[in-house]
Amino acid sequence: MKIRQLEAFRALILRQTVTRAADMLHISQPAVTRLINDLEADVGFSLFDRINGRLNPTPEALVLFEEVERSFAGIDRIAQTAEQIKSLRRGSLHIAGAPALALEFLPTTLTGFMREHPGISTTLLIHASSIVVDMVVGRRCDVGFIAHPLTHAGVNVETLHRAPMRCILPLGHRLANRDVIHPEDLRDESFVSYPKEFDGRMYIDRIFAERQIDRVMSAESQLSAAICVLVQHGAGVAIIDQITARYAAGRVVVKPFEPTVLSGFSLVTSTQYPPSQLAKAFVDYTKQRMLEQFGD
Repeated sequence: MKIRQLEAFRALILRQTVTRAADMLHISQPAVTRLINDLEADVGFSLFDRINGRLNPTPEALVLFEEVERSFAGIDRIAQTAEQIKSLRRGSLHIAGAPALALEFLPTTLTGFMREHPGISTTLLIHASSIVVDMVVGRRCDVGFIAHPLTHAGVNVETLHRAPMRCILPLGHRLANRDVIHPEDLRDESFVSYPKEFDGRMYIDRIFAERQIDRVMSAESQLSAAICVLVQHGAGVAIIDQITARYAAGRVVVKPFEPTVLSGFSLVTSTQYPPSQLAKAFVDYTKQRMLEQFGD
């Protein structure tokens, strides 16, 4: 029993004549007749009574037709699912990101992507950059976004954004009207910083040490978002990444800082398992949103 035989049988039941069945399948009338004869031979009983030149389905044919319809409904669902996958309207997307991106930028970006691709399901997990890399290597997420440059044999790392860090101040701070903040401006200021093991912290500390400028190290946090809250409530001033600073604007004063201290974010994908078409589309969408919001 072949699928083409069942297609001819179904078409003949639905269209009632060989001519219309042939039109439905885009084949010749003799081809339809041959497929029906072959199917009858395979099943071992008659499917149509030939009366006055017409083919009338037998009771057995009608019972068989019910099962064929259920099978074709399943095939139609499979075809529909395949089309949805192709058009990025079906599938799941698992994203992992470092907090600096995953607390604000990635949720808003993911929401916009979901609006353009209704029907997909998404998961966003927030972890330290090292854990994000491990998740990509272990296939526990499709793509990852990290805040610190890391190397690993199992991942490809692509820089997404690199920009000067910003100085943030409490609202109403004495330096709020300055166009640019310099290290000398922050002498003896209470300072909120990243932990000492962070690369950004080391670069910033070196700038102040080289100029012999003392600060009052009042608080530390590994999360830029938490640093913003500490500054907002008067714990001190800070120097953080541009993206977090942009989202914090209005709650704190955001100013350029010189000399330049660069920070960046990178995309991480597996070297062994290429991302799905859905994941690739999300990466392209993310790059475009980042370009629109934060520049080149």
